[in-house]
Amino acid sequence: MNRPSFSVLNEPWIPVVHRNGARVELGILACLEQAPDLREIRDPAPIVEFGLYRLLVAFVLDALVLAGRRPGHPLELKGMIEDGRFDSHLIQNYVEECGDVFDLFHPERPFLQTKMKKANTKPLAGMFPAAPSGSTASHWHHEHENDLKVSVQVAARLLTTIAPFMTSGGRTFSPSINGAPAIYALPMGISLFETIVLNIPLRADQDSGDGGAAWRSKRSVGQDRTQATTVEALTWRPRQIQLVPDIGDGNSVCVREMKFEKGDSTRLAWTDASLAYRYATEKVTPIRMRENRPLWRDAGPLMLLDDRQLGHDAGRVSFRRPDVVEQAFSIIDAGDSLAIRVYGMRTDMKMKVFEWATSAWSVPSKLGHSTRLGSLVQHELDRAEQAAYALRSSIKALYPRDGAGNKEALGGVSDRCERAYWQRLEYGFHPLMNVFAALDPNAPDNPDLIAGTARDWRGAIGSLAREQFEFAAKDMDADGDALERQVRARSRLNNTLRMVLS
Repeated sequence: MNRPSFSVLNEPWIPVVHRNGARVELGILACLEQAPDLREIRDPAPIVEFGLYRLLVAFVLDALVLAGRRPGHPLELKGMIEDGRFDSHLIQNYVEECGDVFDLFHPERPFLQTKMKKANTKPLAGMFPAAPSGSTASHWHHEHENDLKVSVQVAARLLTTIAPFMTSGGRTFSPSINGAPAIYALPMGISLFETIVLNIPLRADQDSGDGGAAWRSKRSVGQDRTQATTVEALTWRPRQIQLVPDIGDGNSVCVREMKFEKGDSTRLAWTDASLAYRYATEKVTPIRMRENRPLWRDAGPLMLLDDRQLGHDAGRVSFRRPDVVEQAFSIIDAGDSLAIRVYGMRTDMKMKVFEWATSAWSVPSKLGHSTRLGSLVQHELDRAEQAAYALRSSIKALYPRDGAGNKEALGGVSDRCERAYWQRLEYGFHPLMNVFAALDPNAPDNPDLIAGTARDWRGAIGSLAREQFEFAAKDMDADGDALERQVRARSRLNNTLRMVLS
């Protein structure tokens, strides 16, 4: 029996949507050739969807680097967009230069994998956070890890999630180059072609070494790395993985097992072009998902703030939005809006995965060009945060002695009410961005002007906070002491809201 073979260049496996809405699967070359006529990549799993985008960005960037044509300025990206499509000769020359490295089951250099002879096999479920495996919790599916069997196409898609979303796996298993998974931003163009170009990282000053993309590298995996290039970072290998083909009747091939060992450890500081960062007291951290915190609440760092400092003295922090967002705003025309999609996966900062999420925003270019206006929007988000804290405190005050001696007092009620508060407030966020985008970026600071601009937003904050407090209060006891606590808690909330919203 001949060994199985699957060319990621030519076989269909990347799920895309045409501009007319038709959904198909294409290989890498067809994706790049048809990219101007494709709307987007679409997969039910957000981590897979982003992994596929990142793969295509890495492929194009590595081709440009190898040809000595790496763009270094946003205007060069704009020129690529104006060309209307990728240079077919560039892509073909790159494929020929790489050689036979795009076969998923190549006997020596399987695509995005490591040839391993002695490693034991384990269920493929260990590569997919949605499937239970080992000691991980069964959040999505309740089945045995050995039951997971996927097509070759799905197995290939899962491989693309390793570089951006791999968690740590114990004492010797390091996470990917960005540490615990963070929130990735992806500026979107009107086509897959524009999206890929908009997300090509321009920053080269932190590159070290001369490494290429994972499929072009002949270096052995499993080392402590102190050097990296951008294309290496985009295709980082924190694990050694080799898919084990399961050949069935009629030579059909699926995958249910893999070889899986530790990969490269990161011993260098790296700034990912798709991540936003928080700078405080010499500590730099990427913006990550947090429990009970929808992605839009981090819209300021992710798309509006560029080294704008917030807070005072020792508590002063600054945020820097992703480089790809910064360069995309410098490319789009004035008056247009920039579509941004974000992808996140929340973990315990180790190996446990709790949830993943994706969200899409449309940001007026005026907000993107004027980080002063962006910081005003952030201040309004901060007001909403202060009101949410006041809501929780006031609900806790409904409990005797403000919950003293009981840290969990009314915790479930507070969680439910705050979650409803943020869910309903989200509907006002895009209108908030639009009204602030209509302001003159050079207008003098005028509290009355800002308050008038944010009138609807602040009104929504106040009404929703009070509404959720009353929702919690109606189920409390009705004795004299309980009614007195309600009056005091309501008064506390109203006083705080008057200060926060003034």
